[in-house]
Amino acid sequence: MLTIAICDDQKEHLQRAEALVDRTFAAEDRKIRKKCFSGAEELLLWLEMENQWPDIAILDIEMDGEDGIALAKRLNTLVPTCRIIFLTSYMDYAMDVYEAEHIWFVVKAQAEEYFPAAVKKALRSLEEREAAVPALVVSENRQKTVIPIDRILYLSKVGRKGQVVCIDGEYLDRKGPAALIPDVYREYFLRCHEGYWVNVKMIVQLDRDFFILKNGSRVPISRTFKERAREEFFQKYRIG
Repeated sequence: MLTIAICDDQKEHLQRAEALVDRTFAAEDRKIRKKCFSGAEELLLWLEMENQWPDIAILDIEMDGEDGIALAKRLNTLVPTCRIIFLTSYMDYAMDVYEAEHIWFVVKAQAEEYFPAAVKKALRSLEEREAAVPALVVSENRQKTVIPIDRILYLSKVGRKGQVVCIDGEYLDRKGPAALIPDVYREYFLRCHEGYWVNVKMIVQLDRDFFILKNGSRVPISRTFKERAREEFFQKYRIG
């Protein structure tokens, strides 16, 4: 069952969006669980208190407090698996929405025509990819954390566990690094040591026996992996 979050600070528009969601998902023969919010703070509090992750979020843009685009950016980070559809009264935001990852920009006056297509695209995206924003899922003390790849510096082995070192913190998982990286995201990481997988996008320099990362970290390159690591680095660096 899909969880759908709807956020609009105007009660009448929120009710209309809810009815539109009901009709559209019924036409798709999809069972859903809806949660309606009158503002960004309310939605974010629900995420924190209930530990719930929406599959799709339908967001108004012009709201009191945090606007829909800022909220979408927060969701991109907190819930990279969430597909976002903007539902707004104003075309003026058509370019601004590209500041955040989203599926579709729908003007409310044209919602009956375009919202079903947006939902179809969101459903296809959920089926095809693990996350709207590439991310790894780490389980620590039975608490799952979704970490966008663009925050990850490298992964390493700590005993039998996997350590995910990010620009803003560290996480441990009982699974090793190789098991934490899904095949679909394998291209983002380069193995340079028996116990290290480095995020290619974070590398700024290749030293003799180390990769130097954006934050100054030095990740070792072992003799066993040196030749392959150098080849993969230069190949990925050209592509990136």
